Amino acid sequence: MKRTGPTLLALTGFMLILALWVQNVNGITPPGQAVTEPRFPAGPDAPAGITPTPTLAPTAVPTATATPSSPPPSSSPQNDPNTSCLRINFEVSGHFAREGLYEVREAHGRFLTSWYAYDGWQDSGWIDQLLISFDAVHVEVLYYPPESDSVVTMAMYNPAPDTPYGWVARGMCHALEVGWP
Repeated sequence: MKRTGPTLLALTGFMLILALWVQNVNGITPPGQAVTEPRFPAGPDAPAGITPTPTLAPTAVPTATATPSSPPPSSSPQNDPNTSCLRINFEVSGHFAREGLYEVREAHGRFLTSWYAYDGWQDSGWIDQLLISFDAVHVEVLYYPPESDSVVTMAMYNPAPDTPYGWVARGMCHALEVGWP
């Protein structure tokens, strides 16, 4: 008579340990484990929400296969009721990104996220699981050209009413439609 119970249990345990090891090797932090080092995404579609303090990790960092002329936006943002989701988009303005760093800050100056773009890109893709200061906040997008000390405040093409600022809110995903001033 064969004893398959302990063998099956041992095999299942081994596969669970192997799955966790593969997640850590591939740079995916298991749920509930804090990220202590910033991750730099491979391209424009990867989440770039890097904060100076440890936060819970996003589920995965997708790899981008975009060309500099037209990166595809991600189509399925995470919609968590406790966090925000945004994307930086040039579509409404008809403009295109210039190479450099685009930084999203709350109107009072608190850093939210950043996106590095190349000439011709039009959309950052969804950047999700952002922790904002209040249920809804006004935001601005700043552009930092490479190898320069200058800063450009981007024009907001879908501002919050009676303000020059964009906005994001908890539990919602919102496109920040920007253009060149």
